[in-house]
Amino acid sequence: MNELMKLLLINPVSQFRKGFLNSDITRFPPLAYGIISALTPEHWEVEIIDENYDPFKFKEADLVGLTGFTSSIYRAYQIAEIYKKNNIPVVIGGIHASMMPDEAANFADSVVVGEVESVWKKLLEDFENGQMRKFYHGERLSLDNIPPIDYSIFNPAYLVSSTLTTRGCPFDCEFCTVTAFNGGKYRMRPVENVLDEIEKMPQDKFFFVDDNIIGYSKASKEHARQIFQGIIDRGIKKTWWSQASLNFAKEPELLKLAYESGCRLIFIGVEAETEEGLISTNKKLNKKIGVEKFNESFDKIREVGIAVLGSFIFGLDSDGVEDIRNRREFIKNANVDCYQTGILTPMPGTKTFKRMDAEGRIVRNNYPKDWEYYSVYDVTFKPAKMSMNELESEMKDLWYDVYSKKNMMKKFMSGLRKTKNVDSASWALATNFSYRNMMVDLFGDDVFTIESLIGPYQKMMKGDS
Repeated sequence: MNELMKLLLINPVSQFRKGFLNSDITRFPPLAYGIISALTPEHWEVEIIDENYDPFKFKEADLVGLTGFTSSIYRAYQIAEIYKKNNIPVVIGGIHASMMPDEAANFADSVVVGEVESVWKKLLEDFENGQMRKFYHGERLSLDNIPPIDYSIFNPAYLVSSTLTTRGCPFDCEFCTVTAFNGGKYRMRPVENVLDEIEKMPQDKFFFVDDNIIGYSKASKEHARQIFQGIIDRGIKKTWWSQASLNFAKEPELLKLAYESGCRLIFIGVEAETEEGLISTNKKLNKKIGVEKFNESFDKIREVGIAVLGSFIFGLDSDGVEDIRNRREFIKNANVDCYQTGILTPMPGTKTFKRMDAEGRIVRNNYPKDWEYYSVYDVTFKPAKMSMNELESEMKDLWYDVYSKKNMMKKFMSGLRKTKNVDSASWALATNFSYRNMMVDLFGDDVFTIESLIGPYQKMMKGDS
């Protein structure tokens, strides 16, 4: 009997900004590796080293696979070099490598550009024949081609699992890489495939990684409706969260069904509370809805029992110091239950990167080392209306303020009153804690616990709703 060949998949984690890893609820399994494992023939043994939980230690393999976001790609390159020195072939893929394939090729024997499903079988065949090419360009196939995700390779310590129902986004926000990587066409997976995966996940909480869980068309909304109804019909008792646009607030029946199927938190890309800010980010849908309708839209979601996670960007070309401060006050008073507050970051492949690069404004450009700063918590460019030091100072003040015990408690109580759901309010509180504890990376402050904040509400939060 022939000996199995070994594929070693490594999930790299930046050693500079560990960010989401400061909280168990914001660690998600590397879904791409579950897909790759499912695509790999049976005469291969698949193993994963996941730095979310286990520090990297060298292991022998026939072939090593690496992926990484921009902020973790330098770590991926460091690991790749170790294997190349040991004459073990390395293949790198993922969003950063797809945007910067020539850079990635300096560290890997082969680079997968784009989505992996259409090329993985061919890559392995070429490897076995000693003919692996430098580049493989993946096509954007129908999502019927995504196999059942192999969850068995993931670390059982993950508290939250994940799956996907769609890829692609028709909007082309200036700062976002989704359209460049997954395309502008909204592609949907077969409903039954999604439901089967949800059933087999070992965790009772999961994240739909879709950029917009309900999409924008009648067909995409019907697809979401069938998934939500299918979860209910199959008797799946799990809670989940995902991402959507503000148009979700205009779908009361779909919102109700989402809640009944287990949705307790929805991420909304708000980005800015001014028309100038929305124009700067090319957020056409938000501008069409109107900033004066934002709070009303948030409450329509909250009223069905789903908490709102609002995402806001700082350092836009329209932002001066006062704009940063005004957005900070808007967040504190807005009808959102938790919030992501990141600095505009010119990610490779985006219009923002191309424009700022052409203007000579990108300061953190000692690549690939400086990619570690591209985590949305560092200033990497020269702002248009303030200095880098001013933006850094304002953001530090903002983070201390919006993630203070006082403001997080205020948001928790507001969410509890509006959603009337302990699970939803607790998810929102835990999310704010996760963002707060990311500040430890930046400022070296002590991490404080939920128990130190909520005191008498601790017993209530442990109950089911």
